[in-house]
Amino acid sequence: MRVWFAIVGSIVVSVVVSVTAAHAQQPDPRSRDSGYIGKEIPILEIDDCPPPPQVTPEELRKIGFEHFERGEVLYVQGDYKGAVNELVAAYCISPHYTILKDIGQAYERELDYEKAIAYLERFVISVPKDATRANACAPDPQDEKKNVLARINVLGALKAKILINTDPPDAKITLSNDAGIAGRGRAGQELEVQGGRYKVLIERDGYHSVTQDVPAKIGKPYTIFTKLLPLKGTLRVRVVPADARLFLDSKQVGTGAYEDELEGKKYTLTAEAPGRLSVSREIEVFPNRDTPVSFELPPQPQVGRRQLLAYSAIGGGIAGSFLGAASLNGGLIAGGLGAGAAAGFLGTYFGTPKDVPLGTSSLTITSSLIGGAAAGATSVLATDRPERVLPAISGGLILGAGVGYYGGLKTRIRPGDAAVINSGALWGGVTGFLFLTSFGASTSPRVGAGIVLSGLGMGTLGGILMTRYFNVSRGRAALIDVGGTVGVFVGIAIENVVSQAASSDAQSEAERTANYSLGGMAAGLIISGVLTRNMDAPKLSVSPVVSKTSAGPHAGTTTFGIGGAF
Repeated sequence: MRVWFAIVGSIVVSVVVSVTAAHAQQPDPRSRDSGYIGKEIPILEIDDCPPPPQVTPEELRKIGFEHFERGEVLYVQGDYKGAVNELVAAYCISPHYTILKDIGQAYERELDYEKAIAYLERFVISVPKDATRANACAPDPQDEKKNVLARINVLGALKAKILINTDPPDAKITLSNDAGIAGRGRAGQELEVQGGRYKVLIERDGYHSVTQDVPAKIGKPYTIFTKLLPLKGTLRVRVVPADARLFLDSKQVGTGAYEDELEGKKYTLTAEAPGRLSVSREIEVFPNRDTPVSFELPPQPQVGRRQLLAYSAIGGGIAGSFLGAASLNGGLIAGGLGAGAAAGFLGTYFGTPKDVPLGTSSLTITSSLIGGAAAGATSVLATDRPERVLPAISGGLILGAGVGYYGGLKTRIRPGDAAVINSGALWGGVTGFLFLTSFGASTSPRVGAGIVLSGLGMGTLGGILMTRYFNVSRGRAALIDVGGTVGVFVGIAIENVVSQAASSDAQSEAERTANYSLGGMAAGLIISGVLTRNMDAPKLSVSPVVSKTSAGPHAGTTTFGIGGAF
């Protein structure tokens, strides 16, 4: 650095005279292009020097010398920022090119490679082509110029290191500048690039992309943290009934309906309403998509414990009394009635849950009655002795009840389905009995038992098939039963009117009554089924029907009519 003082004495006067002109000739860094894509040349302190003090040349030389001396001391001590300030002040007083190299070296030690390169480049530009050694010990300015150029290349090759962390992790990182893509990687991965200004694009599926500028300086590390905002999707929920409370991840969000934009992920949707079973569903909301959800809360299962207890006592009493009657002992009949009733009631009370579903309870009662009737009719086919028929009926009642109970629990049968099976068995048995009377087969117990058993079996099977293909409510099944009952009585009433106009024997009258009852029953069941069709099924759809019929090889006609289904 002392080389500078070897030449100061000879040029100080000319420097003082030309210092103002020298400052005026310095280029404005804010108005010049960097010459490199994505790279900006920093503003240098020497381009904004204050006016020199208004003192004599000797005093000015002394001030410059003092600044230079302090800069040299601070440089040796490692205070590179202080050294830069003093050296810049010295250059502003006496702008000699050798000071530019000293400033550049101070910035290099400070690890500010951008400024170091800028001052060293200014040094290379400022060295005159005819510059020579100031003295025999001073280095050759032209050799120094070459060495500084090599140093500039080394510093310029230093990479900037950019580390970008994101939440959530594993985002895709793309660095680019005016020249194109400069680097690609993943969050958490350090990317090395040339110094300059870059645009960072951070992308991850399901999240909004983020773009930001990074002024990467030569040889500097940069760590950036970015929290990505998730893309949202629209969730639309509709639940029946309308007063159902809706919960999303245990937080109440609405009643009956809910719509909002949510992050794309999985949620737990829960709906609850008075008198209905609560329903929880795991749903997934996808980004930039609509997710519609609609369902109906099933009603609370009706409990049939009371009716099951009542029937168990009655059915148990009947079964016990039938077992006692098989011995033809009156005392055993009474004892069997009491013991059976107590056993049935207590067994049901302690052996079944308090919330036994109504459908299971109804099916248990229906199956018990079907079992008793079927067992009795089957036993009559084999024997007509009461001591054998009555125990069979008792066993059928008990076995049918067990099958119905466990079958109802296993299938979770609806009350309406149990009512349909009950109706099928009831009207099948009634039909068999009426056919028995109509055919005059009452004189043969085995034939009559076979007819009744056939009607019971077909009615039960028909009821089971109905539950497979139709949803019939318990109320509708009851109305259909009422219609069938009314039809039977109407048929009997019509038969009475007809019988007054025609005399016949008792056998013929019984057969006629059975026939009218069958007709009335069929009409009542059909009419009540049609009239109640809208309780559980869509309304009757009627549409015009046009068809063509053929009356021969050369004759035909077009027919018009209506058709529909229920």
